[in-house]
Amino acid sequence: MDEFRRYNKMEIRQLRMFREVVDAGSISEAARRMNLSQPPLSYHMKMLEQELGVTLFLRGKKNIELTSAGKLLYERAQTMLSLERAVSREVSKEGKKKTLRIGVTPSTSILLNPVLTRLHEEDENLVFEISDATSFRLRERLEKGMLDCALLRSPLRLDGLDVHPLRKESFIAVGNIDDFCVKGDITLGELADYPLIIYRRYEPFLHNTFNNQGILPSIQAVCDDARTALSMAQSGIGLALLPHSMVQVIRDIWYRTVAENSLETEILFVCRKQSQSNPLIGQLLNLLVETIQDS
Repeated sequence: MDEFRRYNKMEIRQLRMFREVVDAGSISEAARRMNLSQPPLSYHMKMLEQELGVTLFLRGKKNIELTSAGKLLYERAQTMLSLERAVSREVSKEGKKKTLRIGVTPSTSILLNPVLTRLHEEDENLVFEISDATSFRLRERLEKGMLDCALLRSPLRLDGLDVHPLRKESFIAVGNIDDFCVKGDITLGELADYPLIIYRRYEPFLHNTFNNQGILPSIQAVCDDARTALSMAQSGIGLALLPHSMVQVIRDIWYRTVAENSLETEILFVCRKQSQSNPLIGQLLNLLVETIQDS
């Protein structure tokens, strides 16, 4: 293996020397530019010709003249040396990269974007792998070691994971129904008068909240994605019940805060206990806390 490496190293070196000789116009000038004595450089050029079994230079003149084989080698050497430099740069850059695997739900990805921008500004070698899924699926990926951390929402069992609560949020009702388009909060009792669009993630939680107050809601639709619920609400199908942070993506549609203290969800930063020693995890968490406090 060592002999193979030395041989390949010599080949690259010979090609660099050959190119320098051609660019300089003579072996003596090339030797001067490379800070070498002329005899070793002449020797390497002869060895290169012997290895290839061709004549590369027409000698006997003050300046060298390439044979057709020499001209072809010069063209190929330019390509090979450019490729060698590119490979070296790419491998070096790849070796410096650090990857952070982050999970987000449809309703927590909004909080992550400004934080990722700041992390990238601080370290351009940092690469992000983002997984979009429900809190339940992201929890499974965390447990299997497929993610380093995730932004999840309560209610959710997270036994065996490291959990950092970030912020509690009330729910909002979002819709384009005419008599809904007034200012002020809305109560659970008032919500019962409207067809509701429920994000499946919160279906049991919402049913329990309504049942505890003896209210029977009118469920028009149940979906798996907060963005789908919002789209349906924009179409006038009903009122979508969503976490308050979704107001950041609401455009041209009414929303009202649901006035019910027991109807809350909490944003959670969750990571595997083995990931706590990763400084990137701590840096991400600190930036999330800072961003939430400033919002």
